[in-house]
Amino acid sequence: MTEGASLDRAVEALQRLLADPQASPEPPPELEGHAGFAALYRDLSALRTHLTHICRGDLSHPIRERGPLAGCLKSLQARLRHLTWQVQQVAAGDFSQRVEDLGEFSAAFNRMTEALARARAELERSEARYRLLAENVADVIATLDGEGRFVYVSPSARSLLGCAPEELTGRLLSAITGCDALPRPGTVVELTVRRPDGSTRWVEVSTGALPAGGLDGAVLVCVFRDITERKQLEDDLKQAATTDELTGAHNRRFFVQICEQELLRAGRRSRPTSLVLMDVDHFKRINDRYGHAAGDEVLRRVVEAGRRTLRSEDVIGRIGGDEFAVLLPSTTLEQAVRVAERLRATCEQLAVETRSGTIRFTMSCGVVEWKPHYGSVEGLLQRADSALYAAKNAGRNCVRTDEASPGRDQQDPQE
Repeated sequence: MTEGASLDRAVEALQRLLADPQASPEPPPELEGHAGFAALYRDLSALRTHLTHICRGDLSHPIRERGPLAGCLKSLQARLRHLTWQVQQVAAGDFSQRVEDLGEFSAAFNRMTEALARARAELERSEARYRLLAENVADVIATLDGEGRFVYVSPSARSLLGCAPEELTGRLLSAITGCDALPRPGTVVELTVRRPDGSTRWVEVSTGALPAGGLDGAVLVCVFRDITERKQLEDDLKQAATTDELTGAHNRRFFVQICEQELLRAGRRSRPTSLVLMDVDHFKRINDRYGHAAGDEVLRRVVEAGRRTLRSEDVIGRIGGDEFAVLLPSTTLEQAVRVAERLRATCEQLAVETRSGTIRFTMSCGVVEWKPHYGSVEGLLQRADSALYAAKNAGRNCVRTDEASPGRDQQDPQE
């Protein structure tokens, strides 16, 4: 083989090494007698091997060769190892890492870490603001998972719900409210909360849906606001609007409303309903002799006696002055007469002690059973009023019905 042909084959062997990944790392026979080409082949083969490991991310592959080319490879490997460490530091939250001397890569890497540092700082400020709000507002902020279990609870739960946040985490909302249904997002509901000490608080719960995927499995955010004082005020206002302040019985307006509802039910169900109208005999004399404070106490004692004597479904109201009415659902006229007799007898046994002496008093009662042709509640009260005056005309301290009752007598019922 001529020397030119031998050189051509040697060059082809070097080309195959560079182009074919499967080329043998050892010099082929064509390079026998060409020591320089064989040495170059071995150096290029080693370079290819090291570069392959580097491309695969294996930065621990040892480079044992010497010389400028091996030195460059070792330097590249070391830089890449350091860069890998820096990336790991960034992943761990160290955004102070910077890369030098790698041109555009250095600029891009440094811009990235600076942007991450700014984003984290803003996130920390935002988190601090929200945490400051969550931890210092009186309202309780909580998140719930799809089963209604607490995921996050703000510290104000201690004062409102009576539990530390960690005591509520993982518990069902229904465990403290008794309400099994999970509030729907976007709704506002009022619930009572049972506290560990046995007390209850009224809360207004405002709900909102969390983004898909939630936060730590949470799907619902809830804000619990204490409305106990408001509910108490509402109850007080309702009580004031429906209750006679002196005796605690229903006032006339509310008593009439209850009667209207009960008479509607009685008409639909064809069940008997009766009413007793009663007043204190000679009440004017009691006020004149013992004073109005004593008279007030007599009225209170009448209502107390009624509550001890009547059923839970019966309704007592103060119609005016010393006049009281008792609505008796599911009660016939004969049964109502017996109830009125018990009331009259109970009051006859009462004694009210005053500085001026002991007051004993009696009651007169008129009883009527409702009939559809009586019309309104006022019609029923008029019938009972006629029966009451029949009792007055019969000598007081007795019970009379509206059957064949005469009209009002000219006699003053207070005398």
